[in-house]
Parts: sequence; C-alpha cells; structure tokens
Amino acid sequence: MKKRLVVLLTAAMAACAVAGCGSSSSGSSGSTSSTTAGTAAATEAAAETETEAAAESTTENAEPSNPNATKVVFWNSWTGGDGDTLQALVDKFNTSQSDVYIDMTRTTSFADMLQTNMPTGEAADLILLNSNDFTKYSSYLLPIDDIWDNTSLKKEDFSDTYLNLCYNNDQLYGIPFQISTYMLYYNKDLLEQAGYGEDEIPTTFDEWTEAAEKITALSTADKPIYGSGLFYCYNGQNQAAIQRFGTDYIITGDEENGFKANLLDNEAFANAMIWMKNLYDNGDNPKEKDIDSMMAAGQIGLEINGGWLKGTLDASDINYGIAKVPTVTGDDQDDWALGDVNCFYITSSASDEEKAAAEKFIEWWMTGEGLEASDVTQQVDYSGMTPNTEWSVSMCYLNAYTPTVESADYQGNQVLVDLTPSDSAQVQMFAAPGTLFWSDVATCQADYVQDWVFNGPTNPTYDDVQSFFEPYQEDLESYISEYY
Repeated sequence: MKKRLVVLLTAAMAACAVAGCGSSSSGSSGSTSSTTAGTAAATEAAAETETEAAAESTTENAEPSNPNATKVVFWNSWTGGDGDTLQALVDKFNTSQSDVYIDMTRTTSFADMLQTNMPTGEAADLILLNSNDFTKYSSYLLPIDDIWDNTSLKKEDFSDTYLNLCYNNDQLYGIPFQISTYMLYYNKDLLEQAGYGEDEIPTTFDEWTEAAEKITALSTADKPIYGSGLFYCYNGQNQAAIQRFGTDYIITGDEENGFKANLLDNEAFANAMIWMKNLYDNGDNPKEKDIDSMMAAGQIGLEINGGWLKGTLDASDINYGIAKVPTVTGDDQDDWALGDVNCFYITSSASDEEKAAAEKFIEWWMTGEGLEASDVTQQVDYSGMTPNTEWSVSMCYLNAYTPTVESADYQGNQVLVDLTPSDSAQVQMFAAPGTLFWSDVATCQADYVQDWVFNGPTNPTYDDVQSFFEPYQEDLESYISEYY
C-alpha cells in the first residue's frame, strides 16, 4: 500500500518541540495553558525552528534493488546525532536481504504527521513512539502477539517492567526499542580549567551551582562559556532535574483513587524552580535554543540530556564524560529511572504483508549484525554485536532486551551499568503511564518553565513559586476534569 506523506508545518512546532530526538516532548491534544510565555525570544525561536523543520522534515531513501520487495514505510522523530546511526543501520538491513525494504522518514513533524494520517489509514506501517503516547494512538495500532510465532524473538527475553507497557487488554502492541535515560554530560576540560580534579564531578545541585559559576568565569570576549546548560523548554531535561530534587509526577494519583495536581505546596518542586531561575538570572545558563550545539562547541560545562547527544559529541572534539544526574543530597535515587520508553509499533495502515515485513525488521534489529567501522561510527567496528546492542553501547541507551543487557559488550560499558536503575524504578515522566492527559501535562511543563525563566521574579522565594504557578495548577486540574 502506497502511503501519502502529509507534513504540517504549524506554529506549534516551536523550538521546544525539537529540543532532542526521541524526547518526551509532545504536542497538546487537549486544553492549552491559560498562561503564556509571550517573549520575543520565544517567538523568534519558534519562527527559526519552523524554517528548520521544513528543511529537516524528510530524509531521502534509495529505491529497493528488488522491485518485488515488500516496502515498509517507517516514520520516527530521530533527527539528532543518533538519527544518522539509525539511518545507517536501516540502510544495512536493506542491503543485507532483498525481501523487505524499509523506507524511513526521520522528521521533526512526526507528531503532526501521526495526528493527520492515522485517522485516514495513510500513516506509516511502522513507527517509533513514546510508550506514554500509546493510549493516545492505541485505536490506530495493530496487536502483534504473533511476533513470537513469526520470528525467533521470545517474550521471556524482554524485561517484564518495560514489555508490560506495550500491552493493552492483554494484547501486545509494541516492542521496546530503547529506554531514553537522562544523564549528566560534563566537559572535562572546562571542569579542569575551573580547578576541579578528574573525579570531582558535581553530585549535588549545590555543587552544580558552584561549578557553573566557576566555569562561566572562564568566558572570553571571543568565546562565551556557560557552566550550566539547561534548556528552558526541553521537557525531558527539566523533568529529570525536577524529579531529582525529590518530587513525584506533575499530576499524582491514579484513576481508582483520583488524581491531584502537584505544583503547589510542593517544596521539592519549588526548590527546583528556584534553582533553575537563579542559574539563568546569574548569567551561568544561556537563554539559547540550541544548547546541544553549544555543548559540542565547548561552550557548556554541565548539561542534562539523553543518549541522542552522545553521537553529536562523539563527532566533535569535546573531551566529555557521562555521569548520573545530581540530587539534592548526592545520594542516589534508583527508584527514578529518569526517562521513558520508546517502542516499535505497527499501525493499522499496514497490510498483513507489510505487518509481517515490519516484524522481520524488528527481529533483525534484535538479532542482526551492527555497523562496520565508518565515519558514522567514529571508525568503531560494531559488526560483532547486534544492532540493538550497538544502539545501546554507542548511544548510551539502556535496554529492555535481556540478551543485549547480558552481553559482554553491554556489561563492559561501565556508564550503562552505572545508569541502570532498580528493577522497580518508575520509568515514565510527567504523569503516570497510560494517563490520558500525559501529552497535555508534558506540554504544560514546557510552557511553565519557559514562562518562569523569562517572566518569573528575580531572587524568587517559595511564596513566589506558589503565586506564579497557581494558573498552571489550575490548568492541570482542568486536564484531570476533562479526561477523568
């Protein structure tokens, strides 16, 4: 079945929506915030990003060598540094056999494309989707319980914690692709120049603040440097920091016992917002829309991000390291996974033949052969491991596939081992998994952090947080009322 690709370039595609590929950002599907950021900087960023989106909306694929191959249309939002590796792996699959051809589009318009094309039956056959958006699109996805019969994959080889997120009414709809964990990236050279030893990496937010001030002092007229690299409308990054202050979801509770908005009378949340605002106001954190590029240019000392940044930094000349995100006390919080799960899903737009072909690609991803040394891999040879293992090892993504996790290559990567949370850790962000308001809550956070950074008071207090965020608390309460 030939698919029609519809790309909507709307004002909703602001800088926040493309902060990181595979991130937790989502467009709002319900009520919008009654409080707006309304800054000139945000408007300019949105306009520039919309222009960039038009250029990045599609990727070109060569035609299959076998005209009779089953073509599987594959959409995803992996437009960052990791996306080049994903493209190379898809290309390798296409040349490794001639029965199935994956026609992949990586796009910043992913959410708009799904919303437009899912109801018409003209969406991609295969997509990569955050498991938290599963409920939103579940009526347009196909159950794939037959993947255990059609391929060599086994249900027992996947972590129950993550595979269970792919079930609805006892039917399997997805296969975990990656666990998008957030971590601390740090510039080793800038820390050293600021007087820190090799092992002196900030483990508390107070230490982050102190290091940020010292690193910012290294700035010159020719090269401004910032110790801190927070991005005011990057949902996943900000939520990772907020949770490490010790707070729970933005909306807590469950359907049985009721939900409750969680911004007010929340000391941990207030402390997180005060910490963020002071970093911006003190000049230790830039009000820029592309923190990742600044990190790759050696202008950022500390940044929270996911594995998609690793490929970009590997291709740069930055001497960087990766560690756990700090906490208030420096103690670990293994009950928070600081990330979310992205999964392969097959849509109802796929024919039976296309569905079977997509399952064959998913099987290859878990069991096939990785890339040989090339510019894409920074000349590292991954052909001795599976694509799934290469993806985790090269991009620092945690994995839900046991054969990968137990492999020598995965276990030999100390960063992966150190970042692995407890078995019972909560892996979702913003709101509990499966909640109908999840996307709205994620969008609300992007709005209120940006608003706070540009319009919040200088030297804010706990009481300032209570008054400023009251309208957003009301927005969250409206989501609860609307959906439940």
